[in-house]
Amino acid sequence: MTSRADRSGSSTEPARRRACGSCAATSSTPPPSRARSPARIRCFISPRAPTSASGRSTTPEDAPFPVQTSLYGAAKLAGEGLIQAFCEGFGFQGWIFRFVSILGPRYSHGHVFDFYRSLRKDPTRLHVLGNGKQRKSYLHVDDCVDAILLALERAQERVNVLNLGTDEHCEVDDSVRWITEALGISPERTYSGGKRGWIGDNPLILLDCTRMRALGWRPKHGIREGIVETLRYLQESPWLLEARS
Repeated sequence: MTSRADRSGSSTEPARRRACGSCAATSSTPPPSRARSPARIRCFISPRAPTSASGRSTTPEDAPFPVQTSLYGAAKLAGEGLIQAFCEGFGFQGWIFRFVSILGPRYSHGHVFDFYRSLRKDPTRLHVLGNGKQRKSYLHVDDCVDAILLALERAQERVNVLNLGTDEHCEVDDSVRWITEALGISPERTYSGGKRGWIGDNPLILLDCTRMRALGWRPKHGIREGIVETLRYLQESPWLLEARS
């Protein structure tokens, strides 16, 4: 579950570290002959980055992989291939979870973090990457954990690939409005322009989660609720912003 998930840094971080960081731990998974435990279970977290540029209104698990637009997504795609190969070659059983961005307690990076940190420094203005019309889906961390635990119990194929997300999405401008309303401020907004906020950004993220729903899972938290709860967590955790300043 370890990776460098700050996708907006893909164009500025050294390419080798960006490309290799997310799949190095995956490739070090030992075969059964060298594993410390006889357990044959491998769970891999593969956020929607490899598939989210598919061009569809919603992206199912079996959608053709598009041309990769970020090193982060390419590394995750490589990790998925390694997990599948280990499962076939060494008799492991694997679960690959592709989920949207996560919100909630212990949140330490992402757009809510970036917006709040910026507004904490200057509540009168906010710069937004892109045109503010990018449509994004998000999932509360509690719903994410519930889904993973349920899938480990009920999805029993050799390799199980599952999307995790909600059936709703919001525009970046919606998120800005919810955050500023919760803070009680009305900053002037400026935009960098364009459909994408950075290299590798996707203007539409909405996963088809029919396969996960069929297992009996439903998210309990909406996107707006998750964004506001995340904001409250950051307000109560100034040390986190200071540590990443």
